[in-house]
Amino acid sequence: MSAVAIVDAAGAQMGGAARYLDELRQYLRRTGREDVTVIGSRRRLDPRWVARRELAGRASGPGGRRIALNNVGFLMPGSQRWTLLRNALHFLADGEEPELDPPLRAAIRRDAAVVRYAARRSDVLVTPSAGMAERVARALPALRDRLVVRPHPVSPGTVPRLPREPAILCPVLFAPYKQMPAHLASLLAALDAYGDPSLRLRVTAGEGELPDAVARHPRMEPLGRLGHAELRRWQARSRAFYFPSGLESFGYPLAEGRASGRPVIAADTAHNREIAGPALCGFTPGDGRSLLGALERALTASIAPDPVPFDPGAYFGWLLGPRP
Repeated sequence: MSAVAIVDAAGAQMGGAARYLDELRQYLRRTGREDVTVIGSRRRLDPRWVARRELAGRASGPGGRRIALNNVGFLMPGSQRWTLLRNALHFLADGEEPELDPPLRAAIRRDAAVVRYAARRSDVLVTPSAGMAERVARALPALRDRLVVRPHPVSPGTVPRLPREPAILCPVLFAPYKQMPAHLASLLAALDAYGDPSLRLRVTAGEGELPDAVARHPRMEPLGRLGHAELRRWQARSRAFYFPSGLESFGYPLAEGRASGRPVIAADTAHNREIAGPALCGFTPGDGRSLLGALERALTASIAPDPVPFDPGAYFGWLLGPRP
């Protein structure tokens, strides 16, 4: 039979995109849905693939959906076109673009033009947070009525139950615009001020990605780049997560902390409160005393797991549509 949903997952090789694809695969295995076809999962998202997938998208049946998980929606007419907009860099607010390095700024401008053109041809635009929806609406106000906010899926029990060690985990994929060395230095200073000699800061990066002063700090434990299964074990062994990145459309560590009952040390913003909920131990960026207070709360807090907002069954059942 023809597929009810054709899902383009090109570009999902790392970070949150790979994490999302893992949830989709788990859902399809669990439900045995044969009416969903996933394409492009091993491919880079480039112009050649965008052209090829238009032909593959024609395989969706009448009334079906073509769903792009990678920001660039389907272009040709036919069955419904749904696009997941999940990259805040394509919808920067005033004042954010000048903070990027010039080469990245130029690349983002080129990519954003394509993303926005494809968004205008989409029937439904899905964002993982209200803040991301507002970014899109500011840039493309005529599309506001096509926007739907749905938090990304996070399966219950994603983080296994293991004894927690005196460590803070920073599970962030490094990128220059995230200014991770400065953020790590700030938390290391807070850990020193807290005074517990056993506390460690673990980060999902190699020593070569860190400045010498950060890499050589006695509390620092670089873990290198981790696969999903290994990352989950380190999450389980951690007392709290540290998620200092500010330019995000979702932020899986925020959701995973909430779903598993782990405190999350992150900036006290509307976006982080939306995703992390009661797991957020918020601080004011640039304020060392505020960060120390957030650290103290995270190390003493008792957070009840709250996976309900991220239920994969409800999410994918809605996104992919009902079975035929």
